[in-house]
Amino acid sequence: MPQNPNRTARTRAEILDHAGRLFRLRGYAGTSIDDVMLAAGLTRGAFYAHFDSKDDLFTEAIIAGTGLRARLRGAAPAIVLKAYLDKAELVASAPSCVLATLPSDIARAALPARLAYANLLHAAITELAGARKRKLDGDATVAVILAVGAVALARASGDTRLSDWLLRCAGRAVRPLLEPKVRRRVSPRKKRSKSPRKGAGARRSRRAARSRGGRGGAAPAARSSAARR
Repeated sequence: MPQNPNRTARTRAEILDHAGRLFRLRGYAGTSIDDVMLAAGLTRGAFYAHFDSKDDLFTEAIIAGTGLRARLRGAAPAIVLKAYLDKAELVASAPSCVLATLPSDIARAALPARLAYANLLHAAITELAGARKRKLDGDATVAVILAVGAVALARASGDTRLSDWLLRCAGRAVRPLLEPKVRRRVSPRKKRSKSPRKGAGARRSRRAARSRGGRGGAAPAARSSAARR
């Protein structure tokens, strides 16, 4: 009896969902195929009907990963990053972002997984940049580095006060990067003559005018008084 395509797609999506959650929570090495299939309520034999290997599953889980990129879609970046760096939210949904939870696992993974992670990171930066022309906007890139790095370090730290401090510092550093830039209006300067001869001639004329005014400025007034008498 042929399988129902819709049911097959749903089963594959459920496996990916559980795999992504377990990978983010336990890491690649701490998650087995049996763990994933047990969480999905399926047998190990059903795994190979959807995926070739654990590495294949890991790559697909990264591609389907949620977190910062998904939150930024159609939302205000400042609000999203403020919530992303919130201490209470980090505690409530610690293993929710692929970018912040799996960097060390990705660094040791096969090339397909690393490329999938790179695409996810690129997409988050692009979403944060919004309508800006350049895809990898500098400020958006720095903001993602600060936010993802802060969450990763805060999760790794066993000191809750330090974790809170890391998140607050990252939030303060990110805020100015998201503010719209105001271009300062510069008043146009008067053009100065580029010709040395014209410039020197103009300076001599001004000096001569000042000299004439200083020596004989009072004489015309005296003549005018005599004429009136």
